Order: sequence, then structure tokens, then C-alpha cells
Amino acid sequence: MKNLVIALLLVCSVSAFAQSHKKDRKDSDGDRKEMRTKMSDLTPEQMAELSTKKLTLHLDLTAQQQAAVHKLELAKATKRKEHAENRKDRKERKELSDTERFEMKTKRLDEQIANKREMKSILTEAQYEKWEKAHKQKNRKRNSDRKKR
Repeated sequence: MKNLVIALLLVCSVSAFAQSHKKDRKDSDGDRKEMRTKMSDLTPEQMAELSTKKLTLHLDLTAQQQAAVHKLELAKATKRKEHAENRKDRKERKELSDTERFEMKTKRLDEQIANKREMKSILTEAQYEKWEKAHKQKNRKRNSDRKKR
């Protein structure tokens, strides 16, 4: 009987500890969400500069490459900001038809292809391979995060 009570207390304490740990993880996710909202408050120029500096550190870009990447990142950030503003302006969310959804996906994929070609023309082969590998890992992580939701 005494052993049963001790085992029961042990199980309860372990499960309580595990639950509090999960709660702490949720709080850290909230901090990330808060950080994202702060990033969305940046101007496209600021976002492009931060992105360019991250790529410079990661890929060891030359000054010419930095200028070209900054131009590309500024265009992407401007489009992203405009898209976010349009999304905010839409008060009622309408369901998209199949053709509209297809057109949107096609447009997004065309932009990704153009971005990839532009980066390939700017970077050296070694830098491009490193960028491609990091880009794939980032997409995998994003997709796995979406599946968890």
C-alpha cells in the first residue's frame, strides 16, 4: 500500500512538471508572435536592409552583391507590405473560386521563380547552393509549423 501511494505521488508530480513545461513553451511562442508583429511595423526599406544584412553575414556577399540583393529585397518587401495593407482593408473575407485560387497560386509561384533566377544571377555558385539549402530548410520548418496548427 505504501509503495502504491509513493508511485502515485511520483506519477502526479512528473505529470505536473511536464504540464508546466508545456505552458512555458507556449509563452515563448507568444513572444515570437509579438516579435513578428513588431517586424510588420517596419518600413519596406528597413525590412530590406535587415534581410540584406542577414544574407551578407550568411553568404559573405561583396559590396556589388549587397547592392543587388538590397534592390531585390526592397522590391519583395514593398510587395509584401502592399499585400498586407490590402488584406487589412478587406473587411469581409470572401471565398475564392477555383480559378481565382489557381491564378493567385500561379502568380506567387511565378514570383518565386523570378526571385530564384535573380538570386542565381547575383550569387556565385557556392553562395547560391548555400542560399538554396538554407531556403529549403526554412520552408520545411515553416511547413512543419503549419501542420502542427
